[in-house]
Amino acid sequence: MILRSYAELLSALLVVLAPSNAFNLASTASYELDGPPGSYFGYSLDFYRLPGHTRWSMLVGAPRANTTQRLIVEGGAVYLCTWPTMDCKPLVFDSTGDRVMNISNVRRRVDYKSQQWFGASLRSYKSVVVACAPLYHWRTLKAVEEKDPVGTCYLAYNNFSRIAEYSPCRNRGGDPQGQGFCQGGFSVDLTQNGWVVLGGPGSFYWQGQLLSADLDAVLRSYNSNDIVTAVPDRRETQPAQAVYDDSYLGYSVTVGEFTKDLQQEFVTGVPRGLKTLGYVGIIDSKTMMSIYNFTGEQMASYFGFTVAVADVNDDGLDDVFVGAPLYMERGADGKLREVGRVYQYLQDPIPLNFRTPQTLTGSQTYARFGSALAPLGDLDDDGYNDLAVGVPFGGENHGGLVYIYNGGREGLQPTASQVLKSHWPSGLNALPPSFGYALRGGTDVDGNGYPDLLVGAFGVSKAVLYRARPVVRVEASVHVVPQIINPEVGG
Repeated sequence: MILRSYAELLSALLVVLAPSNAFNLASTASYELDGPPGSYFGYSLDFYRLPGHTRWSMLVGAPRANTTQRLIVEGGAVYLCTWPTMDCKPLVFDSTGDRVMNISNVRRRVDYKSQQWFGASLRSYKSVVVACAPLYHWRTLKAVEEKDPVGTCYLAYNNFSRIAEYSPCRNRGGDPQGQGFCQGGFSVDLTQNGWVVLGGPGSFYWQGQLLSADLDAVLRSYNSNDIVTAVPDRRETQPAQAVYDDSYLGYSVTVGEFTKDLQQEFVTGVPRGLKTLGYVGIIDSKTMMSIYNFTGEQMASYFGFTVAVADVNDDGLDDVFVGAPLYMERGADGKLREVGRVYQYLQDPIPLNFRTPQTLTGSQTYARFGSALAPLGDLDDDGYNDLAVGVPFGGENHGGLVYIYNGGREGLQPTASQVLKSHWPSGLNALPPSFGYALRGGTDVDGNGYPDLLVGAFGVSKAVLYRARPVVRVEASVHVVPQIINPEVGG
């Protein structure tokens, strides 16, 4: 009996005092960023370090913000928010109103910048910031007036000392069968070797398209007096057969390395492709040809709504993550429930080979689990990178949630290590807060050596910076004296 009691006590002590890793994104030390009410501030996010500065700032898109542009209503804006003051000021990419030019010897307006949703997508890399307006319309150069939603982007170079517009779908063609409904800049990313890639899901009767160009070439070829600009060595995916209409290629886009050629490939979501099963394509960034596809498992799940790339098992290879926020599963009552799902594809050492996908599935109906994905870097200092998953309508009040999943040798852990909750319940405005609709991580803003997370809540025009707290490791041991216990001796 004495031996048994001692063994039980020792086991309990070892459980309590076993080596442990403790960490979290500090909700008590979060910092709120505020934008103009109704501006959709928080719809898109990124980090940016001003040249010569050691600290990072934050970029926040507000696609329904009003600016000083003459006669433009809700043209949209991008705000620069500084740490630690958390002050946010709009950046000037374009200060002009709609342009006018001669068409058929008549002065006509050619731009339609109101409600263009500038700031709906944005990315930064080193000294370059690109922000896009996917609902920008232009008149076209035809004698008969038309308004084509071609989309446009603005690129800021070297601390905004130079600005160039890049609108590859604004050309002398048009109409739905071409690039007239392109919505270029619906998604955007930048490669490590200085190329920009835009998603244009409306091109070619909504087959969709990727469009890419060298950043330096965009700047060299830009002339503010030219409405149509040809960029040298511009690369674009081409139209396919009519069976690919209404696929939405370019709905989401990111970059990664999958061929070991030191040239990053493009990863793009096609959520209505393959008769709405959806797929995600890896596109060769030089030839713009598809070299690999991941296919969805359920029709209308919107597989490819969002994509992300990160190495979560520390093998030096980029892994692919795909969100399908409309995925449905059958509940215990036999009824289908829309819960959302995230797929992870771990890359094998052989180029363009991936393991059987693992999945993370949401638990709340209509919460849109997987609407946003953000690589976080190594939050818990265990050698494996982690991932955030946005659930913008989750939680008791549907205000939104963000799940944190830790990486490991076999990929992401199946259970979230932490859940961040919205500060704002649904019902405060006409729109739900949509906390978690936009995410950006992997950057140490406060300089404590751990990457932080930025979460957007565009329904209340806010964003929240969550600072990662330092990891605390506790190791304890039990030393028993004497080392041998005589059970016959009472105490």
